[in-house]
Amino acid sequence: MMTNDAIVIGGSFAGLSAAMQIARAGRKVCVIDAGQPRTRFAAASHGFFGQDGAPPRQMIAEARAKLEEYPAVTMFD
Repeated sequence: MMTNDAIVIGGSFAGLSAAMQIARAGRKVCVIDAGQPRTRFAAASHGFFGQDGAPPRQMIAEARAKLEEYPAVTMFD
C-alpha cells in the first residue's frame, strides 16, 4: 500500500506548482493528471516570470521533469 501526504488532482500549472512545494517540504505527493490542461488550445502563456510567451505544453513538460527529480513524487497519467 502506498501512502502519501498529499494527492494533487491535475498536472498543469497550479497542480504542478502545488506538488513542487509539497515535495520541497520533503513530503510524499502523488499527482494525478488526465493530460488535458485548460491551456491545451493556447499557443503561448503570458504573465509567468521568465516564461512569458512560452508554449504551455513546453512549460508543463519542463515542470514535470523538474518535479520528477524529487524521490517523494509519484505521477499517474
